[in-house]
Amino acid sequence: MRKLLLFGCRQMKEGIIFSFAFFAAGIIMMLVGLKVVPSIANINHIFTVIGMVMFFIAPIILLSTFLMTVIPGVRKYTDDCD
Repeated sequence: MRKLLLFGCRQMKEGIIFSFAFFAAGIIMMLVGLKVVPSIANINHIFTVIGMVMFFIAPIILLSTFLMTVIPGVRKYTDDCD
């Protein structure tokens, strides 16, 4: 559980902003990899994979931020990480 909480933010507002940024950037990177970047040296696949990773990290950021802000006693896991 400690590893999951490393992706979280201290406040819910920050977590929502960062999660939305990763979500939007992931979608844009996937679309760029699929439609814009030519398939020279498979660079389009690299853009698509990076976009998918960003797309799948967005809910992890949101979930870990939620756990850090709502559940009491969870901050003791993250105080060592600062």
